[in-house]
Amino acid sequence: MQKKDSQKKMPIRLSRRTRELDDLLAEELDMALKRRAKRVVEELDLEKGDKILEAGCGPGYYLNLLARLGAKYQLYGVDIDEKALAIAKKIPNTKSVLKADLTRKLPFSTNFFDKVILSEVVEHIPNEKKALKEIYRVLRPGGKVVVTVPNKNYPLMWDPVNGILEKFTGKHIRQGPWAGIWSNHLRLYSEMQIKNLVKKSKFTVEKTESLTWWCLPFNHYLLYGDKLKLLPKKLYDNIQKSLYKKSLAKSLILKIVNLNDSINSFFKPKNLGIVILVVAKK
Repeated sequence: MQKKDSQKKMPIRLSRRTRELDDLLAEELDMALKRRAKRVVEELDLEKGDKILEAGCGPGYYLNLLARLGAKYQLYGVDIDEKALAIAKKIPNTKSVLKADLTRKLPFSTNFFDKVILSEVVEHIPNEKKALKEIYRVLRPGGKVVVTVPNKNYPLMWDPVNGILEKFTGKHIRQGPWAGIWSNHLRLYSEMQIKNLVKKSKFTVEKTESLTWWCLPFNHYLLYGDKLKLLPKKLYDNIQKSLYKKSLAKSLILKIVNLNDSINSFFKPKNLGIVILVVAKK
């Protein structure tokens, strides 16, 4: 149901929310994820009392982030992965986390949500048009959806293996340890492709933007080396544990990667980036 006009919502000041987000993401080593997460939350234009759905929530990255912000929201999550949902269900201050298929009717009434997050999800769904139509149904008129998808025009250094293969052979590795940006993805998108897909689902697109065009060499492989089996698992696990503990070494690494990432704030080549962000309204 739509909210009554008499129920005025209290806006959250952007400056305060930005500071809170910066604090919550301060220890994140994946600069592409950090930049994407901050933009997703900021673009939601959050207000107290918002009913927010993380569609395809997995272990609940955004549910956790929103739950830790200094405001009260009504948080919901859906996914088809029961193992991931078991983690998401442990996040405090969530209203409901359920197993549900985005391509089928969700267990929510029409016009139920104020905001929807659909981040790194549609590229996994065979019938992404059907999923977007269901998101449209559960979002209230005037409500906002923020979508992110992997960019077809990604920087070479993020995935040099597939980048070189695609340039010279027109092919890429879809499965296995060297799948890179294609790992578990049915497709990548150009800005025009995802924009048109969202528009065809009846949304009004307000903004499309490619994020993070510059990254450290072999960034994707360094961050997700466990999937690529580049190092023995025990050694890789020990490195990961050390990176997520406060230490002088980690502080130094964070300064280096943040300094490198700052290039993305000063110069933005058109359409080039690791991810595409789409902001739309019903």
